[in-house]
Amino acid sequence: MKIIPEMPITAYPILITIIWAILTLPFIGIVPLFDYDETIYAQTALDMMRQSEWTVPTANGMQFFEKPPFTYYMMDACYALFGVNAFSARLPSAIFTLLTALLLYRFGKSTKSPQFGLITALVFLSMLEVGLLAHAAILDAVLNFFIAACFLFYFRWLQTDSLKHALWCALLMGAAVSIKGPVGAVVPVLVIIADRLLAGDFTQTLKRIPWLAALSVFIVASTPWYVMIFMKHGSDFLYEFIWVHNIGRALNPMQGHGGGWHYYIIVFAVSILPWLAWLPRILSKHTSQQHSGLFRLCWLWTAVVIVLFTFAQTKLPHYISCVFPAVALLIAMALEQNHEELRSLKKIRWSTIGILLPVSLILIGFPWLYEWIPPLIHHPRALAIINQPLSPSLSISISGLILLACLLWLLKRHTYSAVQFIVLGFVLQLCLLIPLGGFAGKLVQGPQSAIAEVIRTLPEHMPVYSYNLNYPSISFQSGRNYQIILNHEGSQTIYSSKPPYAVIMRSESLEELSWLKPYKAEINQGGFLLYMIRQPVSGAAP
Repeated sequence: MKIIPEMPITAYPILITIIWAILTLPFIGIVPLFDYDETIYAQTALDMMRQSEWTVPTANGMQFFEKPPFTYYMMDACYALFGVNAFSARLPSAIFTLLTALLLYRFGKSTKSPQFGLITALVFLSMLEVGLLAHAAILDAVLNFFIAACFLFYFRWLQTDSLKHALWCALLMGAAVSIKGPVGAVVPVLVIIADRLLAGDFTQTLKRIPWLAALSVFIVASTPWYVMIFMKHGSDFLYEFIWVHNIGRALNPMQGHGGGWHYYIIVFAVSILPWLAWLPRILSKHTSQQHSGLFRLCWLWTAVVIVLFTFAQTKLPHYISCVFPAVALLIAMALEQNHEELRSLKKIRWSTIGILLPVSLILIGFPWLYEWIPPLIHHPRALAIINQPLSPSLSISISGLILLACLLWLLKRHTYSAVQFIVLGFVLQLCLLIPLGGFAGKLVQGPQSAIAEVIRTLPEHMPVYSYNLNYPSISFQSGRNYQIILNHEGSQTIYSSKPPYAVIMRSESLEELSWLKPYKAEINQGGFLLYMIRQPVSGAAP
């Protein structure tokens, strides 16, 4: 089986960049930022830029110690170049997705062949969650680049015993810590230990490491921000950052993000589409490649991360996203086998069609199936969102037809079978991101966007209170920070405030601010309320 058509080697990185640009740049700004993760990061970056505060992250006037600020700096650079919008907030994720693909190409070129590097990069870009993360204003696409680079330089160090490669590995591990905290070092260290134990030379490897130089580089890359913020906030920072947001997330589910032992098995299976059906072939190569250092490293890289985060109590799909470069390398190793059996490839094709055919049929019928969804939902907040007067457009059905056509094309035996799967992956991403993602954005973020439109027109001196609610998309889209007011004491603060002022809340919170009931809400949409109080309030005090 030929993997890809012949072309000049110099065209490979250009091809990767063009494909990335087509898949990401036109689309990263068409859907509004989603609460909570995307908008809290985007708003934190914006507040840091407005206040020229480059050490202590804040969002809506509240200190935000959850993550280090280096991704915020990248967002701020994009704001300065392209304006404050969703495109700018998501651009760092898109850029680092490209850099990871180019990194895989360069690594594959240097260790095997230029064609191997190209196929690895394209397989990586075609995975479903890789495409989703490239369109998300969160930290993981940036983090994943540094973790992947750390592992690949580690492998090159094993091959060459070069001091340069060892120091690059340490530097990139330190940079990963600066991007998202201790996980940037925990993941590489655990995988490297497991790799050396299985290789049977753990003790010898410890002796080979240039400890003084490597630790010095790691410390220089990882600690500057932590030292500066500790000097400002001391134990308060250590408690929130280390105990609450790192150890706490491992020991207890946070913000309702929990899951069972099977959580990441399902996430992994969905995330690597359309390549899921290739896993049995990769497993079948274990016997023939079990002594391959790269094969072993990639399997451990994948397995250790999934097991590690399975034991962690807080679970989110993107927590294991650093494994996708490893999976891309494993798939590329399976694809490069020249003795491809027709029967095996036929099974892979039919399995892939069986997995994705229901997806295409659901997309085709979605505008008609959508009206059946509300009776199945019982959570009041979800019902309020889905009962908005919005209907999915026929573009979702058209995307389903395009995906179906691509699956039918997969039935046709092709000289370059890998190209078919790569194209299928790109089509799957675009079918889900553009029409379906656009509708989800209008549905989920519609109330916040409507509130932001009104707040944008308010005088600067007019206070905006957010009662028991923190939705940073409102402040990001309106260009106005709000003051978060909590519980009974907060309700007294609002009641005693001098008009005019605005109050944002969920519909369910109206009982706690019952003195607002006589007033007509300026916005009442999707379970969110916006009140404009222009006269002194009447009624019983809270």
